[in-house]
Amino acid sequence: MAKPINNERRNQIVNYVITNGTATVNELSERFKVSTETIRKDLSYLHENNILSKGHGTVTAASSYLENEFALKEQESLDAKIHIAQRAATQVPQNGVVFLDSGTTALQLAKILNLRNDLIIVSNSAIAAQVLSTSANQILITGGELRKKSFSYVGNWALQAIKQIKIDIAFLSCSGFHADGPSIHSYRELEIKQAIMTSAKKTILMANTGKIGKESLYRYATFSAFAFMITERKLSPEERKHFPETLTIMDY
Repeated sequence: MAKPINNERRNQIVNYVITNGTATVNELSERFKVSTETIRKDLSYLHENNILSKGHGTVTAASSYLENEFALKEQESLDAKIHIAQRAATQVPQNGVVFLDSGTTALQLAKILNLRNDLIIVSNSAIAAQVLSTSANQILITGGELRKKSFSYVGNWALQAIKQIKIDIAFLSCSGFHADGPSIHSYRELEIKQAIMTSAKKTILMANTGKIGKESLYRYATFSAFAFMITERKLSPEERKHFPETLTIMDY
């Protein structure tokens, strides 16, 4: 069995600890077929990021992490998200008004745009607000009710703020796909995304290929509403069948 890359192994370690309640270094070393030194490095990383808590020879899930899985989600398919964000950054116009949603791919895009100084960046993400706090760009955060699972602002306050802003380009993400459009788990997020698309001149969908074949509860738009979709690699012919021929996909 091939050893998973660091991020995948760390995700598996977290899932194992949450499922079993606790684990030891030797136990994890045997489980994931890597040295105890490698496991200790993984545990140090997860401890520093407040995902796991280290005790006397054991680790448990950090209490704050049990209430929020955003950190784990951020690490999933991280290389793909970074690649997508790099492609998305090439689409951002000079002196533009840009919206970034609360997805973890948009968070990677925020890290790239943080280096620019000519933009107005709007977001409903509390995490993106932290990333952009040192930016020379003008940063507008919608405010509203904090949805702790995604650290996103939702509700009427956020909706009213979005309706007052004219956006040049919006970058949206999804959890999966229905036959005719992207889907997400939360109705509260659905309202936000639909309001953004109404306010934006152009909307781009960002989704890694791991989401193909997955379906979430709420479809928030049809594929025709997007200028195009960005993925991290070229789709196989079988993968391309999941999307209408009319949808342009930046996958090269």
